[in-house]
Amino acid sequence: MTILIVGAHALDAEIMAGGLAARAARDGHRVVLLHLSRGERGHPTLPPTRFARQLDDEMDRAARVLGVESRWSGLPAPIPHPDEIAPLVAAHVEELDPALLVTHWKGSWHRSHRRSHAATLAAVHQSHRRIPVIYPENCEDLDGFLPDCFLPISDVYESWLEALRCYELFRRSEPDSKAHSEIPYWSFYTATARVRGLQAGVDMAGAFMREAGSEIPSELGFRCR
Repeated sequence: MTILIVGAHALDAEIMAGGLAARAARDGHRVVLLHLSRGERGHPTLPPTRFARQLDDEMDRAARVLGVESRWSGLPAPIPHPDEIAPLVAAHVEELDPALLVTHWKGSWHRSHRRSHAATLAAVHQSHRRIPVIYPENCEDLDGFLPDCFLPISDVYESWLEALRCYELFRRSEPDSKAHSEIPYWSFYTATARVRGLQAGVDMAGAFMREAGSEIPSELGFRCR
């Protein structure tokens, strides 16, 4: 089985669905992280060209920790209109023929996340078959996010955090960091993993919302309502 996880920027795919990626890869499934852009304009001090090179290395290291494949679409930041991205995403969908596609929920204050959502759904609709789509919890995409599926991640939780720590932007958000972080990645995702675990009746869990009509392959171990 192949799972395709589409994120707007480097770190998005890992932070949204790194637990799912690690667990699926451990169980022998192929997982591909597709970063639509590297987000090279997102560093508070480094110039985009230098930060882009750093992100290339961070994407590769995070993928190795998770045991998955990592791809960058080749697009520079910022992400263009969905009509320009959809054919690119569709090409990856056609090549990989995923059994499950994971991407941003539309209810985001971040324009690139909304564009990624729209482009990915357009690519799915172009496919020759119906592909299940789910939306993971993202602290930037919470408007109208109502999870109906939970994935136990206790046994891959540390690997997930190790992958996230490959990224400087995540490390800047940790409690012992002396750097400023605009987005509280560490506090949000460590807390929600525990809270979603309580909802699912396990120690740690990730939360997901299904696109209408999507059925998640049962062998992935989701607990859906």
